[in-house]
Amino acid sequence: MSNSPRARALAAEVRKVRKDKGMSQGVLAEQLGWSIAKISRIETAQRGIGGPDLAAVLAALRVRGKRREQLLTMAEELGRPSWWEAMAGLSAHTRACIDAEQRASRLTELSLGYVPVLLQTRAYATAVCAASGAGTGEVDEQVNVRQVRQGILHKASPVSFTAYLDESVLARPVGGPAVSAGQLRHLLRCAEAPNIAVRVLPTNLGVHAGLGGPFTVIEFARGVATVLLESQECGLLLDDEERVAAFRESVDCLDRVALGTVESRAVIGGYATKFEDRSARQLA
Repeated sequence: MSNSPRARALAAEVRKVRKDKGMSQGVLAEQLGWSIAKISRIETAQRGIGGPDLAAVLAALRVRGKRREQLLTMAEELGRPSWWEAMAGLSAHTRACIDAEQRASRLTELSLGYVPVLLQTRAYATAVCAASGAGTGEVDEQVNVRQVRQGILHKASPVSFTAYLDESVLARPVGGPAVSAGQLRHLLRCAEAPNIAVRVLPTNLGVHAGLGGPFTVIEFARGVATVLLESQECGLLLDDEERVAAFRESVDCLDRVALGTVESRAVIGGYATKFEDRSARQLA
C-alpha cells in the first residue's frame, strides 16, 4: 500500500536510516544492484517496499537488533488495515492525522479557534461538530472518533502533548456557558497529567509567531517529524525537513512568549469561573 500514511512513515524512516549511516542513494543502489530511481521511489513512498526488499536494504545499511525488527514490523503492518482505515465515513486527512497520532511520541499543537481535539469534552466536541451543519448521526460518529483518539494521552506509554492556546479560545462560549465551563475545568484536569502541558498565549501579546495559522508538530521516535495543517475537512501533512524546521522554530518562539503552566492554569480557571457565573445567572 504505497503512499498511505503508514507507507510514508516507513519511507521516511528508511530515508533517515540511510542518511544517519552516511550512505548516498547511489552507493546503496550499487550495493543492492538496484537503480537509484528505485531507491528514490521507495524513500518517497511512490513505491511500496515489502519485507524481503526492506530486509535487503537494512542488511546493506548494517541495521540490526531492535531497530531492524521495528522497521520490519512496520512493513508487515502495511497490509493490515487499522480501525481508522477500515472505518467508513472518515476523510483522508482525518485518517492520516489519526495514523500520525498513533505513532507519535510527542505532539505540539497551536490552536487559535477551539480547544484541541485531544482535550475536548464530549459536550464541547458535539457543539463544534454540530456547527458544521452535520446531521445528528454524523455528529455522534465524529465525536466518538474524537473520544477514541484521546486514548493516546492515557495509554501505558502516553504521548507527550503540549498545547498552545490563544486566549480567544478560552473566551469563546462554545455550546453555551455551561458547556464551556465544563470544558475549561476538564482542561485544567488534563493539565495535571505529567505528559500534558497547556500554555496560554495572552491577548496582550499582540502579534506573535502563531497568528499565521494553527498547526501541529508531530514527532516520532529517532527525531523524525511531520507537521499537520488543518482547516475544517481539509488537511495537509508536511514532512520536508526544511519546512518542518520552520514550524519547530515557530514553536520555540511560542515557548518564549506563552504564559507558563501555572500562570496558564490561573487564566483558564478565571474564564471557567466567568462561564460558571454566567450559567448560574441563566438558571436563576
